[in-house]
Amino acid sequence: MKTKKKLSVRSLFAITLSVVMLMVTACSSEGASGSNEKDENGNYKDKLDISVASTIQLKDGQLDNEFHKYWMDKFNITWDYNFVEWDSWGEKLRLWINSGDLPDVSSWNYVHGDAMNYIDQGLLYKFPDDWKERWPNVAAAYKLTGLGEKLEELKGGTYILPRPVYFENKPADPLVNQIGVIALRKDWAEAVGFELKDAYTTSELMEYAQLVKDKDPGKVGNKLVPLSYNADDALTNIVVANSEHARVESAFYKGEDGKYHWGPADPETLTGLKLMQEAYKKGLLNPEFYTWKNSEGSDNFRVNGVAAVTSLGGLASYRQDMDTQMKKNLGVDSDELVHTAIVVGDDGKYRNLEQVNYWSATIFSPDISDEKFERIMDLMDYSISEEGQLLLNMGFKDKDWKYGENNELVSLLPEGTTLEDKYPSRFEGLYLLGDDFSMINPAIKQEYRDRSVKHFQDKAKLGTEGGALATYDWDVQLYDSKAKNQATFEYQNEYANLILKSGDLEANWKEWVNSKMSLVQPVLDELNNLK
Repeated sequence: MKTKKKLSVRSLFAITLSVVMLMVTACSSEGASGSNEKDENGNYKDKLDISVASTIQLKDGQLDNEFHKYWMDKFNITWDYNFVEWDSWGEKLRLWINSGDLPDVSSWNYVHGDAMNYIDQGLLYKFPDDWKERWPNVAAAYKLTGLGEKLEELKGGTYILPRPVYFENKPADPLVNQIGVIALRKDWAEAVGFELKDAYTTSELMEYAQLVKDKDPGKVGNKLVPLSYNADDALTNIVVANSEHARVESAFYKGEDGKYHWGPADPETLTGLKLMQEAYKKGLLNPEFYTWKNSEGSDNFRVNGVAAVTSLGGLASYRQDMDTQMKKNLGVDSDELVHTAIVVGDDGKYRNLEQVNYWSATIFSPDISDEKFERIMDLMDYSISEEGQLLLNMGFKDKDWKYGENNELVSLLPEGTTLEDKYPSRFEGLYLLGDDFSMINPAIKQEYRDRSVKHFQDKAKLGTEGGALATYDWDVQLYDSKAKNQATFEYQNEYANLILKSGDLEANWKEWVNSKMSLVQPVLDELNNLK
């Protein structure tokens, strides 16, 4: 029996084809990063289709505008955009992450316990060890969040990019949250003899609301909403103003006795609840305030013109937007009608949680290709550069803005219009939040920017000098356990239900506190046993 045979032409062809295929595969594997190679002009050679998820609404056809095309052309990408409704943000991302359907890159409302679980289960992309050297702008902003490096200590690598609130334009030290700023109708205040100040107690604002309700200086009749707050706004401007540990972010805290406590059970929280119930019973809050979503409260002020007070927030961009909305919807100059101020407790103290420098996070699919990850990181690194920030926040040089005589930024947009009007749904700022640039953005009136900085600085001053600014406790914030995850409540809804409940508020509050202790006490025990 012969053991050797001559190979046929067909066999030789098949072998040759196999070798060629193997060589092609090997070359393809070795050159996988070639998708990010650039030509002689510095342009990316290969186009990548990148899926992205964000809470910024993108309507049909808006990707065709000049702004989005610039980013897609510069980085040779096409966007597969996924809009996430604000109210379903957490639920939607949780579903995508757990089912393995996470888009390539997403904005995520960071939850520490969930983050730890996702990392342990391999549900998020692990960054290469040298990422900070390759993308220095992202690394510099990331460092300022504090959270990024804390997570590295816990997990031995980078899986999440906490989004910095401020980078180069921090407005105050210590940094405080922008919440707790209200807008009121100053023309109505003048009509009813109410003093304009930089800070009001909750009771003073209720006094103003009652005066407007009694006298109706705007002649709006039964459409009047004296305090146009939704449940979140009422929590911020009534309850938290009197109890710094009434919010979910600071509910568990270490007291002066060195032990951990639960803020919603503090008597200060009851003080806030009593004021909130008083406002409701007097008709200062809308009868259905607790059902309102998103901008319904502020729309009564800036769109319908029937509110005396609304929650605004402390960013100058919010004030600018209010000005634009009032011009468009009411045909009025808001500078003649609007006064802004911060809210303090009835004891005159300013309360809030010291603000860590991050909000939400950018995350990547664990299945994202290295090429896509690198391309997105290139885009984000550029977006944080001076040139990128100007483009994101000002538009195109010499078309939407220019440098003035003293090298200051000068907007070229027509008065009364914003960059969002011209280039809607600009989601490409996937990392650094817009709060930072809003401090210096010349497209926003200088008066609004100055007022915004004053509010931040007043908060910092009043919060530290005899105030009640809650310290940001990393031990609590980064502590994760089953018990802690179970003891997270939607306090805005819990408080609304309490003040609506019939019977004695204090008795109802005590009963509510007791009903929660089966979930709360295990967390307190765990925190008090931390070493």
